[in-house]
Amino acid sequence: MEFRSDTFTLPTPKMRNAMFSAQVGDDVFQEDVSINALQEFSAQLFGFEAALFCPSGTMTNQIAINVHTRPGDEVICEEGSHVYFYEGGGIAKNSGCQVRLIAGDRGRITAQQILPCINPINAIRTFPATFTEHQRNTPSRVDHPFVFQKR
Repeated sequence: MEFRSDTFTLPTPKMRNAMFSAQVGDDVFQEDVSINALQEFSAQLFGFEAALFCPSGTMTNQIAINVHTRPGDEVICEEGSHVYFYEGGGIAKNSGCQVRLIAGDRGRITAQQILPCINPINAIRTFPATFTEHQRNTPSRVDHPFVFQKR
């Protein structure tokens, strides 16, 4: 199996049979038994009230950025980060945020690099609020989750 991406691995006959025979329903109306079970299991596993299944990393990234920002905020990313380079302007389109890029080391940036990039908070709000920093390095297959919040 190839784990770089969900687009590399082809389902085996056993996987196809499981998909074919699975109970299905509309997840919007919470009628999909498999999704409901997966979300309940995940919530219990991580000690949360609820969980949400997202079928792609891009969807997950965009949801995370959207719930941690407000339109006009700034997202700090490493210059080659997946969320900036491969997600088609999703930060601007989906969340109304702008991006500040930092040169890193193979996709990684440090707190020392981030701190001077955090905009000051002032009453006039001449700078966008710096709220989220996101690191995901697909080429090296390493995720570096880090959320910095300051308001």
